[in-house]
Amino acid sequence: MGQSDSLPVKINADGTDELEVRGYRVHRGRCALACAALILTLGLLLVLLVWRKDIKMWMFYKECSLEHASKILVKDTFGVFYEEDAAEERCGPILEPKTRFFVNKKVKYIWDKKTLQFNRLKCYDENAEFQSFHENPGGLGLQEVNERHQKYGANFIRITVLPVYRLILKEISNPFYLFQFYTIVVWMAQSYYDYSALVLATTMIAVGSSVYETRKHMLSLKKKVQVAGSATVVRGGVEKRILTQQLVPGDILCINPLEDKVPFHCDAVLVEGTCSVDESMLTGESYPITKMPVPEDRETFEYEVHKRHILFNGTQLLQGRPQGNNVFLKAVVIRTGFMTSKGELIRAILFPKPIHFRFYADLIQVAILFLVFGLGGMIFSMYTWIRNGGNTKEIILHSLDIVTFVVPPMLPAALTATTSFAQRRLREKKIFCLSAKHISLSGGVDVACFDKTGTLTETDIDLAGAIPIQEGEFRKPVLQLSSLSEAHPLLQAAATCHTLIKVNDQLNGYSIDRKMFDATKWNFADGPTGVNADYGVETPYLVSSPSWNENQESSPHPTVEYGLLKRFPFESTIKRMTVITQRKGNERYNVFIKGAPEIIAELCVPVTVPSNYYAVLKHYTIQGYRVIALAVKTLSPHFTWTHIQQMTRDEVEANPELIGLLIMRNQLKKETIPAIRILHEAHIRTVMVTGDNLQTAVTVAKDCDMIDRVQRIIQVEAAIIPASIHGAQHLQVLYNDPLAMPEFIAGTMRKMQDVHNGNYCFAMDGPSFELLRIHDPVLLDKCIHRGKVFARMAPEHKQHLIEALQKIGRQVAMVGDGCNDCGALRTADAGISLSMADASVAAPFTSQETNISCVAPLICEGRTTLDAAFGTFQFAIGICFIFFVGVLMLYSISTTPSDFQYVIWDFGIAIVPFFTIGNTTPPKYLHPRRPLRHLWAFLPLFSFFTFLGWQTVIMLIGWFYCHAQPWFEPFVFEPGKHPPNPCYEETTIFYLMCIGSIVAALVFSPSEPYSRSSFTNKIFIAWFLEATVTVLCVMFITNEGFVYWCNFKTPPHTEYTVVILVLGLAGGLFCFCWEKYLIRGWMYHWVWPRINRIRPPRHTYQKIEKELKSKPDWPKLGGKDISEDLEWEPSQPPSPTVKVAVEFLGEEDQIASISPGRNSVRDLVGRSKATFRTFQGSRRGGYTVNGSKLEPDFVHESIPLTVSVNVQTSAAAPPPPPRSPLPPTTDEDESGEDFPPPPHSLPDEFLSAQSSPVQILAIRPFDDDEEQAAAAAPPPFDIDVQQRSPLSRGGQGMFQLIDEKHDDDEPDSDVQLLAYRVTRRPSDLSPSQQRRHLNGHGPHSIE
Repeated sequence: MGQSDSLPVKINADGTDELEVRGYRVHRGRCALACAALILTLGLLLVLLVWRKDIKMWMFYKECSLEHASKILVKDTFGVFYEEDAAEERCGPILEPKTRFFVNKKVKYIWDKKTLQFNRLKCYDENAEFQSFHENPGGLGLQEVNERHQKYGANFIRITVLPVYRLILKEISNPFYLFQFYTIVVWMAQSYYDYSALVLATTMIAVGSSVYETRKHMLSLKKKVQVAGSATVVRGGVEKRILTQQLVPGDILCINPLEDKVPFHCDAVLVEGTCSVDESMLTGESYPITKMPVPEDRETFEYEVHKRHILFNGTQLLQGRPQGNNVFLKAVVIRTGFMTSKGELIRAILFPKPIHFRFYADLIQVAILFLVFGLGGMIFSMYTWIRNGGNTKEIILHSLDIVTFVVPPMLPAALTATTSFAQRRLREKKIFCLSAKHISLSGGVDVACFDKTGTLTETDIDLAGAIPIQEGEFRKPVLQLSSLSEAHPLLQAAATCHTLIKVNDQLNGYSIDRKMFDATKWNFADGPTGVNADYGVETPYLVSSPSWNENQESSPHPTVEYGLLKRFPFESTIKRMTVITQRKGNERYNVFIKGAPEIIAELCVPVTVPSNYYAVLKHYTIQGYRVIALAVKTLSPHFTWTHIQQMTRDEVEANPELIGLLIMRNQLKKETIPAIRILHEAHIRTVMVTGDNLQTAVTVAKDCDMIDRVQRIIQVEAAIIPASIHGAQHLQVLYNDPLAMPEFIAGTMRKMQDVHNGNYCFAMDGPSFELLRIHDPVLLDKCIHRGKVFARMAPEHKQHLIEALQKIGRQVAMVGDGCNDCGALRTADAGISLSMADASVAAPFTSQETNISCVAPLICEGRTTLDAAFGTFQFAIGICFIFFVGVLMLYSISTTPSDFQYVIWDFGIAIVPFFTIGNTTPPKYLHPRRPLRHLWAFLPLFSFFTFLGWQTVIMLIGWFYCHAQPWFEPFVFEPGKHPPNPCYEETTIFYLMCIGSIVAALVFSPSEPYSRSSFTNKIFIAWFLEATVTVLCVMFITNEGFVYWCNFKTPPHTEYTVVILVLGLAGGLFCFCWEKYLIRGWMYHWVWPRINRIRPPRHTYQKIEKELKSKPDWPKLGGKDISEDLEWEPSQPPSPTVKVAVEFLGEEDQIASISPGRNSVRDLVGRSKATFRTFQGSRRGGYTVNGSKLEPDFVHESIPLTVSVNVQTSAAAPPPPPRSPLPPTTDEDESGEDFPPPPHSLPDEFLSAQSSPVQILAIRPFDDDEEQAAAAAPPPFDIDVQQRSPLSRGGQGMFQLIDEKHDDDEPDSDVQLLAYRVTRRPSDLSPSQQRRHLNGHGPHSIE
């Protein structure tokens, strides 16, 4: 298959590195014309060719087929062009023809003669079977080694550090540096050497600093990556020691676990022995990973799936156990160089995603616009100088000089200084920036995504308890695993089913495994080398019960000992791990399995799974617990160890028995809730992206205030429905409540209605996200716009989510702590890594504080930097245009400021603000509105042009006022004289230009709400005083020498100078008030928001929001017997205490809850004999903010293990659990613990007095005849909450509880009001409370 010469050919069309390639060959005619064009343009065309590779290829080469091309033009998915050479090499025997190839981004592409196109070089392990790794134990021959070395290259991650001169040429090809070069040449021609030298010096410093930092970073990366060493391989049946650069795919690698403690230098598949490795370089997590040998079967090897068999490049061996009596572990090399996992990480660093920052794009466009103004000024200058009789030199130089005023040559250095100030402030906050451009990008962030474990919650996880299962029924829960008998299968499973190892006499492994094993109080030891005589097989690890007997007396020998014979490590794709064990003295083998409860339940024999299994599971997951299921399987006594070793994993894990659940608790970090609250107050959306269970993630999101307590949570579930007689294959999407209790689903609460106010959010898992991404992107955009929780997300799903959010117009921050977040961190506008591992270099920012408290300071710093960049640009353009207009006025009479006047203005007034405006520090709080991000927006342009207009008016007033003086003398032009004759017009205009420059610095300097006042910037204040003194001296010093040096013509009366000073100050005061109070005040905060409300939405997410608001009935909840959530406002006044008796297991059978009780009917059904009450205080996921310290609200309530509902109207309930005293906040009143008896309804007087919505929580007690049937089946609660009239500010409203059991419409007297809830929104607060709300000090919602 060939290709057209005019159309590009796509490579990797189904992969992530999609490329478009075109072929070219040299064309002599085009080369000659291109060289002539370079000469005629004095080399300026070369700059264009450096920027645009496609134009260069068109000018020098002719397009041809790829088969005959000598040059390849490559375009990646980001639109970046690369010029690559097509070469030939011989990869096979000498008689075979050479193979054409090219290399792009360190990846080799080989010419395929069958398809007539380039294809990416296949890895050695692609489509390989497991058994193929065992087929060549003698290793490769010499010819095979040479061929593979030629094909795959040296095993070396080569980092090319460009020479200094190439880095300099690359840096100065920036348009602003080229304009600086033009400016310096023009000024030198006018003998203005002072400022020309200063601009040249600053340019050299800026270029040199950038080149130094780039080269330093590349050398540091090269030093870290290019690690040489030696390795033992088997070649030709002989073991030999070679350099690691000589390794090729297919080599048999011999690893001595006692000596080879250096990191691996390639990716290799383990074929003999087992080992534990440290993969923190890749994952950022230091726990050991167990590697298993690849089995000898015909299963197809997949690199991303079978990671448990791969020793990755850069990872380090911690412990190894060779097979049998061998000395070495053996592995087959499968990938070398940039094809390894480490190589892919380095490629991501070398070729990052281009940063498309709108501000810099606008900067170029605005500069081009101002150059157009400059060309107009050039034409006017030529006309005036020709009209007034100027000579040729004056006409040319002054016409070229006027263009230098429209674009300030110091602007690049000033923006660099602004970014440097920000980097220094971030370092003081222990936030390190690897890409300075991302600082300004972080200022526009409006969505913050967070990983859960290790980011929002603590990395370590605690064991809260366990629930044994026997004979298909839940048994009495235990809070201490060690309290179970040694023979209990649940205790034995917890002691054996893990991947722990001992390193330096310390247990190392996953946090879950360590906590689980520590809870058993068993002992762990490494097994003896070779065959263990007590078991008859090798026992890599031994676990044993505590060394005491039944009477708790010390005993030298443990009662129970297990040998851990074979481990199948945990895999995220199948969500479980397995271990094969043997008990000492027992010939039968036991298999213990641990994993996700849903997965384990599907594996187990159905009769061993309790009927209320999923109900109990959901009870814990919606409380924020992490639940792990364990199962056991005893193999047949006829199975020998040889037979077991030949069994596949699926055969080993088939049909076990479910033995129990482990309940794990993962606490929130203390910094999480305040950080989330600050982001919400700044109107920044927060999103959780995790690999954990959906219900657990939703509960944690609620606990940390990521989801409002009143917000409806809707789970989006997508599935492919296969074709059937009912229809073709299609995508089915359901919307359910992820926290709906199982008893609701069974029909306990079949019909409840609430007032839907559009306050809902979505939660979805990774598989559903991927299905929508592929099959329904339009629906996906709606889901991610309102999405709050994304669970069971694979690393690639996280990256796709960030890209999808950016696609709808969001600027996204991503915070994570592991390698599975690297893709998302690299893609986000502000990626923050909480890990200092090598993998963190993929993120633009790295925080030494391993919590999310760094997010708000980073965004605040980004906003300050963005605001300072705007201010610096406006100041620079403003003062240049002041001089541009002033000099054009002087050109009209053919005069110009003298060189010393330029020196006074440049060094005494203009240069310092360039480098000090960015030194203004950020404020202490995040403002709810983001700063402007586009220079082409109306307000920045309106601000600049109105300022320029007012300054022009001021100079015109001064001009005409000067002409109106009786002592005025017209200027006399003398061609060729330099400096020109002094005149009153030139002196007056220079005074006003100096005053206008100081005013520009004050007007455009950063200020609240995105920066502190410029008067807190000490350097800026010092400059302001110095500049003021300079202007006053220039205006009022009348010394003849000074006046002659400045080329002034001093007015005869001092009163004139005072009038000019007053004119400048009055104009400056007017411009300051115009900018600060009209534009940044009234227009920005009042007019512009109202314009935005009435104009059509511009961004995609705004269009989606408008569409969702127009569809209040979407989405419709699907599923069978799903109730709706009544929670829809977050705070409430004191409400009555309601005692509800529910029959559950005793208190000793229950585990402490992570989250305090939710104020909803669902919690009434799900609580055990506890007093339900609404709660006065500021509760945030079980914590209350008292100053800066977080304390638990009260002792956790109980969680039921079985559901047997029996509500009694008269039964007494035990007293409520004790809780810690809670001091009232500023927004609440103290009240006692005694509440009034519950009313049957709310009076009109109460409703009319409320300015915010009222929520009703209600329940109808059973009738007498219903109590008898309660034990058999939980009866439904037939409740309907109706709203008679709308409840709004100052409006009358009445809620009545209607018993649907009766046919009449009269209220049921047996229905009792349990609680009501009133919400206060920020709009309902007093002005002082609103200010506290914006400043991050409150208010806390009242519950």
